[in-house]
Amino acid sequence: MAGIVFVSIDDFTREGFTNGLFLQVRELLKRVITRGHPASLACIAQSRNPGVGRRTRTIQGCTVHETFIGASGVASVYRRALQDILNDLDPDVILLNSCAVRLNEAHHAVLDESLASGRQVAVLVTDQLYPTSSDHPEDEVRSYYSLMRQTSVHAVSETIADAFHGETGVPAQVLPNLLPERRVVPASSGAESRSLTLINHHPIKGRRVWDALIRQRPSDAYLAVETWPDVPAYVPPSPRVEVAAFTPDPTTIYNRTRILLVPSLGPEGLARVTLEAMESGVPVIAHRIGSLPELGNAAMFIAPPPIAGYELDGNVLYPMVSQNDVERAAQDLGQAIDALDHDPALRARFVTNGRALVRDYRDHSEAVSGRLLDAWFGTV
Repeated sequence: MAGIVFVSIDDFTREGFTNGLFLQVRELLKRVITRGHPASLACIAQSRNPGVGRRTRTIQGCTVHETFIGASGVASVYRRALQDILNDLDPDVILLNSCAVRLNEAHHAVLDESLASGRQVAVLVTDQLYPTSSDHPEDEVRSYYSLMRQTSVHAVSETIADAFHGETGVPAQVLPNLLPERRVVPASSGAESRSLTLINHHPIKGRRVWDALIRQRPSDAYLAVETWPDVPAYVPPSPRVEVAAFTPDPTTIYNRTRILLVPSLGPEGLARVTLEAMESGVPVIAHRIGSLPELGNAAMFIAPPPIAGYELDGNVLYPMVSQNDVERAAQDLGQAIDALDHDPALRARFVTNGRALVRDYRDHSEAVSGRLLDAWFGTV
């Protein structure tokens, strides 16, 4: 029976379903299963434990196959591990993702082996952190994208699709965020008693702007939600900040949220947290950066501070922004918060526009994914 497997190189075992990429994969696999086809996620991950070779488990309704290799795994080891996975699962479609920040030999080997298998290969692009010749040797990048031209590439937004094509020469179709069905329960208290919320306090998500805002507005209530595991330890600048653990069901988070703040400092995709918040009736204030402007009049936008570049320290990418610009960005954010807090009609307009946008977005993304699955597996 025709099926699909998403293959992750190292990342899923460490991160799980905590980021936009893997949530998109989860939702796509669920839709394949609904059509009666087998679908699973496979991760080839480095391990220092020689006693564990392979394991299979179910996470959030998805079957996950993990293959553990030596901590110094070379490209040929990843290639052999993928061959074993494909022999065991025998999928018709192999789903991959464009690597973020760091391109290494394993990414090249897995992409090459996937194509050599003769199966359909598709690649997901969920942000603009894909490798380019500005941060990698030109011959490595050229070879990687030469292989990718033999696949179908699917970006999560028009902004990313256009940028990816322009920078790599590889055309990309748009596969919007696939949203899970969820029951929205109205919050029991008024907006004035709820928090300003940041989901993911990673530096590239605007941690410094968030902290500056807290120092400028010391009497407000704040909620910071942890998601990604590869994030520097966070010490809030005020006891008014509650730090909450990641939860697969965001309803409880948004019911405690007055405004969702997205002070992003990176070229991210159309963040699904913005869509979740809007569907819950929570207005969104965001930096006009990356794909976020595609939210149109459903979000309140402010200009991001000037970003001089990015610095990679270990696995963490830090935006380079002067402290004066951080403070000014926090002031702009504070003014936008005051505008929503002091004008009920303005808040109501953003809530109405947000709910309408998500309703149309859901319909569109389901139609696009349906056509993609028709192309892979035939019409229902």
